Amino acid sequence: MFNFEPAGRRRYSHTNFYNKGISKMTYFEGSFCERKMEERFTDLQKVSDYDRFETDFLQKSIEAYHLALISNVKYSISELYHSGTWQKYEQRAAALARKHPSRDPFAAYLSWTEHGGWAGANSRQSYRSALVRLAAQTVLELAPGYWRHMLAKTTDTEAHGVLVRHLDEETWCQIKSATHLISRAELKMFRGAVAFLFQVRPDPEHTAIRQASNNGQDRSPKPRTENSKKQTLYALNQHQRRRAKESPGYDWRSHLWARAVLPDRYIDDKARAAIAVLMLTGCRPSELSDDLGVFIMAFERGDLDHLAFEISGAKLAEDDAGGHGKGQDLRKIEICCQTPEAHWLFTHVSDHSGGQMLIKLAAPFHSQTGMQLMPTERQRRVTNRLGKLTERLGRIAFPRLQQRLSPYVFRHALSSDLRSGGGRWSTEKIAVMLGHQSTRTQSNYGSANTSRGLAGNRAEQITQVSALSPVRRPERCPHLGAPDRPRLAKGKSGTSELA
Repeated sequence: MFNFEPAGRRRYSHTNFYNKGISKMTYFEGSFCERKMEERFTDLQKVSDYDRFETDFLQKSIEAYHLALISNVKYSISELYHSGTWQKYEQRAAALARKHPSRDPFAAYLSWTEHGGWAGANSRQSYRSALVRLAAQTVLELAPGYWRHMLAKTTDTEAHGVLVRHLDEETWCQIKSATHLISRAELKMFRGAVAFLFQVRPDPEHTAIRQASNNGQDRSPKPRTENSKKQTLYALNQHQRRRAKESPGYDWRSHLWARAVLPDRYIDDKARAAIAVLMLTGCRPSELSDDLGVFIMAFERGDLDHLAFEISGAKLAEDDAGGHGKGQDLRKIEICCQTPEAHWLFTHVSDHSGGQMLIKLAAPFHSQTGMQLMPTERQRRVTNRLGKLTERLGRIAFPRLQQRLSPYVFRHALSSDLRSGGGRWSTEKIAVMLGHQSTRTQSNYGSANTSRGLAGNRAEQITQVSALSPVRRPERCPHLGAPDRPRLAKGKSGTSELA
């Protein structure tokens, strides 16, 4: 019933399909053979395209490897890890990944950059630095294993030649010692990191950003946090001007101290001393953490009460290639007590043995999961703690204040007092007072116009400031005058009264 032909004859008929035409085969047999040959041709074409793609990606991976090495020029991975910065980078990447449908932080960054989704230039730069370092670390870890895999699976002499020409002896040792087989997930991660480094190239010295800023190309708005602090200070100074018409000599900081800080029963003298230090010195709240602390000495000179502060800096960075560092490691400030919080702090410090005291706020050394916290994370927790405290005290003293009072408002207020002193304080001295190594940075703090003519100027009681590191003046220092006054949000009545 069934006609089984010999194998040789079947092969002959199959071969003659192309010579004698499809007419001697059924329609279904011809369609099947034609489809199989098309699939073979497509497979060969895919193999050719894949080989060409692998060769191109091999060259890109080598260039991405060199870009990754550039990103480690200023700070190594170990330095970032021990400082707690690497943990922040991972948190930023995870936050971006949660906001993208594919859970890809690199794609989220590129999308936000393309559509202008960043709150400001500083926010974009912080995420850029995090993702560039994470992508660079991925390339440095996975590249040797990928190259070893490529050398083992291919006999292409061109690929071998490319690796030999572009890699040094140390990298070849890493390739030979690579024993881990790269998985599909790691390969996908590796390709994404290489593509990101090509689109967002490392810039450890931030030269491109500085050039764009100097040329006026970067016109992105200032961070909302900085604007909010200046708006709060402006609102408080406007409130002081109105109240001064009825009560001459009124100032909002003395009112805050007498109305909220002293009578508050939920805080102790240690917290009051910390708030007094913030108001008198304008130090960063993180500089009050137990890793750093502020040393205070009370003494009398000429029948007048004096306080001397020694502040250990929080934001520090070693000198870069141009010899430019960041932050003052230690600065000293001496004041002659004239304001209510200064007199209270003098009495508080004098009651201790020797008239000396170290003000520092404790933070946990481990998280709730048992992981050890880095110093930067512990300093951040102290900053948040003081931020919540000052916000609550601000609502007590100024119930109609629409802005949020934070520890940095005291820092902006002191900078405004120093800059409105009629030339008494040079820009170098102001930089020392704020813990800076450059006069350029103080332009971000306060305004000379907002505090001019107001009572309770805390800069008038400062007698001496000094620091270890010299202050540099950039050639093109921005104008240090008053910025445009921010507008206050008006209430339903159309007014912006505070109290």
